[in-house]
Amino acid sequence: MNNRLFLTVLLSLSMIVVGCTDLKEEILNEKNGSETVANPQNANMLLAAAYASLRSYIGDKTVWGINEITTDELAYPARGTDGYVPDRQAMFAHKYKPDNVRIRDGWNDIMSAISKTNTSLLYLSQLEQTEIIKSYMSEVRFIRMLFMYHINDIWGIVPFRDYDETNYMESPRILSRGEALDLMITELTQKILPGLKEKAELPYGRVSKDAARMLLAKIYLNYEVYTGVSKWKEVISLCDDIIATSSYQLADDYFALFHFDNAAYAARTEAILSIVYDASLGIGGYTWPQQVLHYSQTFGTFTSLWNLACTTQTFVDTWDTSDSRFKDTSMQSVYGFNLGFLVGQQYSPAGVPLQTRLGVPLSFTPDFDIYNSREEQGIRVLKYAPNPQASVVDASSNDFLIYRYADVILMKAEAQFRDNQKDEALVTINILRNARRVSPYQSVNLETILNERGYELYWEGHRRNDFIRFGKYCEPRQQKDYETPEYMILLPIPQTAMEANSELKQNPGY
Repeated sequence: MNNRLFLTVLLSLSMIVVGCTDLKEEILNEKNGSETVANPQNANMLLAAAYASLRSYIGDKTVWGINEITTDELAYPARGTDGYVPDRQAMFAHKYKPDNVRIRDGWNDIMSAISKTNTSLLYLSQLEQTEIIKSYMSEVRFIRMLFMYHINDIWGIVPFRDYDETNYMESPRILSRGEALDLMITELTQKILPGLKEKAELPYGRVSKDAARMLLAKIYLNYEVYTGVSKWKEVISLCDDIIATSSYQLADDYFALFHFDNAAYAARTEAILSIVYDASLGIGGYTWPQQVLHYSQTFGTFTSLWNLACTTQTFVDTWDTSDSRFKDTSMQSVYGFNLGFLVGQQYSPAGVPLQTRLGVPLSFTPDFDIYNSREEQGIRVLKYAPNPQASVVDASSNDFLIYRYADVILMKAEAQFRDNQKDEALVTINILRNARRVSPYQSVNLETILNERGYELYWEGHRRNDFIRFGKYCEPRQQKDYETPEYMILLPIPQTAMEANSELKQNPGY
């Protein structure tokens, strides 16, 4: 890649410049760009560009959205002309095709992130390979593997060129799912893990050895789906490695993990890998309040709300609604609504019952029609608490936790159960239950474990992956009263990608 393209990439990115990531950005131009990227003192700028690519992880058309909108956790009903986005509704209803714009955009965003990490790796590789440069290389390699994992998980193949393969007249290699798995495992075990630092050696927000252990554990957790061969003992071992660091503890305040100022609390409790956001610096995250709240649920500086997303009754029916993770009222006097699941009559911050634009009570109901809902239909989810005095309201400042410690406990429990260590699995999963102050299980099965993953990790971007592993992805649910054909577990390769690369072959069935 030439300097002009690389500088264009850098100019399009921004990164936090304060101490939580210890990464600094410098604005470049063509005159000083070559000298700047060749200066080892500016290596953290190259690292910052790779970390900035993580911000494409969150959104309804990227990794998070694809893993949620295709399941029972997230729906975008059309409400007349409001929210009518046919490709979005098709994702929820499992009627997606190769020309689906959400699939196209998701593919492009993930592939673009991989390209950006390759650019950073190329320029880092040209610097003197000191210990710090090698460490930076390992961090960027991890970010690249994280996005490769999701391409492979969602589409079953990975177009791949290494960072030093700079003949762009040649198409990238198309790795099969098995080839991609082999590459990822080799990279993680031989090149990434040895070069990364432990959590205590890094500022918050940076990739540690535990992040690599998590990604490797995720690969092994789903290995039977990918290959037919199980790797449960490998999952348990990696989870035990993370537990043994004693660097994490389960949060005693669940919703504090998702607060609008959650960095410090997450860092000292569960955060293994976070995406750092700060809307005041122009690097805000997903628009959680606008996506889910009704037009009339205004509060603080939030005066424009979009009334779009909800969850399904299919998912809510799995809950014991007394679970502490279902609802939090600590900020209700400020917002007017609770955090977690919003059900029934809604109120203003002053306690006044709200109405829809048609003058009927604003009471969120479990029923909805994905193609034509009323304003009040659909149970809402607001897990990431908004700052009521935010100066920027069209982007959040909540750091997003890609990996956190609770998932380590859940993965270990699942792997133990599937490895026929059922008594041990019960003990492990109850560690989490006890921390969340809910009744411990007396016994567990696969349904129990899947449900617990839903209670703990809802709206965090894990559901599609979990549904496939537990054999639930194709089953009927609310607003999808039919079995999805099994070939649709893998999404179609976007038509635009097929047209751009003749080496790509469409997934079977499409």
